[in-house]
Amino acid sequence: MKRALIVTLAMGLLTLGTFASSSSGLGVGEKIEAFLVKNCDGGDPYCQVCKYGKRPKLISVGDLEDPAWIQDLKAIQTLHEKYSQEGKGLAVFALAATLKDGKAAPVADPEAALAKLKQIKEENHLTFPLVIAQNADEIYKAQGKTNQGYKIFENYYKVTESRTVMFGDKANTVKFSTVLSGDPHKQLAELESVLQKNL
Repeated sequence: MKRALIVTLAMGLLTLGTFASSSSGLGVGEKIEAFLVKNCDGGDPYCQVCKYGKRPKLISVGDLEDPAWIQDLKAIQTLHEKYSQEGKGLAVFALAATLKDGKAAPVADPEAALAKLKQIKEENHLTFPLVIAQNADEIYKAQGKTNQGYKIFENYYKVTESRTVMFGDKANTVKFSTVLSGDPHKQLAELESVLQKNL
């Protein structure tokens, strides 16, 4: 009887783990690190992770050619409105990448991608930043400088699928990571539960 209970409990924990961690993106326990982005609203490359400081962070990564990702952003907007606490609570941003052969790559046409993101933002009334990744090595090299420690998004974040969502606490430790699919409402409810415990 005791052994059956232990096996049942272990299976339950394994099942729970599949919701909390994903093979795409950072795993639970890993750290959200600084990297450079460009915002669809304009401006120079900057670090969105740094800008948000010690606030808990929710990052959504998707392919611009994936209409389901756009639907995800609308659902994430609801979480943003509910928990951002006028810039003191949850910090959200979404990053567009090209997902090809199971690997994230920079968008082929940055200007076209930024224009499309701006359109998506306006049409869907999104109030969090929509960005594309920038290669810090290349940016600093062009200025004759050395990269100041910024990660290269594609190499560090290990995103392999569109609709990857990662949530990190105030210490930037990932507490939830998944690829939204099938029943995203259930996954988003799971995310919200984790989020509430880490604000």
